[in-house]
Amino acid sequence: MIYKRSELSLYDADNIYNPSYFKGGNAKHAHAYDRRTKRRIKKSQKQIQHALRYTEPGNLLDIGCSLGYTLKAAKNLGLTAYGIDISQYAVDKCREEGLQVEIGGLDNIPYPDETFSIVVMKHVLEHTIHPVRALREVRRVMKPGGAIFIAVPNANYIKARLNPAKSRFYRPETRGGTEHYVYYTPRTLSQILEQNGITVQKVHPHLISARSSVFFTLAELPIVPLKFIAETVLSTLGLRKEFWISGLKNGLRKFER
Repeated sequence: MIYKRSELSLYDADNIYNPSYFKGGNAKHAHAYDRRTKRRIKKSQKQIQHALRYTEPGNLLDIGCSLGYTLKAAKNLGLTAYGIDISQYAVDKCREEGLQVEIGGLDNIPYPDETFSIVVMKHVLEHTIHPVRALREVRRVMKPGGAIFIAVPNANYIKARLNPAKSRFYRPETRGGTEHYVYYTPRTLSQILEQNGITVQKVHPHLISARSSVFFTLAELPIVPLKFIAETVLSTLGLRKEFWISGLKNGLRKFER
């Protein structure tokens, strides 16, 4: 993994999240995410369905829920959804829309042990300098056999790999450069998950949608070879800025359909 040593103002002396850091410009930052809402919800539904290949439907937790796109997607899929975020602005906006959201971060998730069948973490894990501690806390609130979906920036992205000094991933004057602390490849994230009791099931998107009707599945089949070629090219040439990974707590039996 790639660790950064700078920008520790996000943390207090004990390396714990300092939510007051976000009270200033976070409202403006959140407004930037309040665009193309329908597209974001649709993408979130697809990501939740990745996790549902491996576990039964149940309570869902979205860590770093922002303005609630994943929570809305979960409700569309008939799931009971909860969210946490370190931003009071994000929490307030979600609550205004009737979503169940609490203040919380990776250091201390405010829910009891084994509460959730599904945990979603999209562009969250790179924001902590203690990924092992964070994953153990996440695993604590997962039910046995529960599934996790993670999306993170891809350290194999060709621009970041070939010219790190000019990459937005690392430059301190960019938003990612001042907020990200650890960068992962599919191999390194898979390894850290496996070492902390989460068995990796799938890296990158599936070629066929989950839980689709027979008609829709048959309609997808002709383009599966094209999807396979596209996914292979993206990975081989390092064109992915992010990657997805799905895992299962304790490596219990799969429910994949």
